[in-house]
Amino acid sequence: MASEDEIFYKCWKCGRVFSMREIEAFEAREAAEGYTFIRCPACGSKIITKIRKERYKKVKAI
Repeated sequence: MASEDEIFYKCWKCGRVFSMREIEAFEAREAAEGYTFIRCPACGSKIITKIRKERYKKVKAI
């Protein structure tokens, strides 16, 4: 179950949504191979976006 503070990312190429935990596991495997990039765990694309939280921000009126 996802916690409220967990950050999610979306791959620009394949559209998969994944968390930072999945990226860390993927980076550990890449480090063993000799290179490190933040990539999509599914397709390996380097272009990922951070998903905004679906919360409303309360702003004090002037």
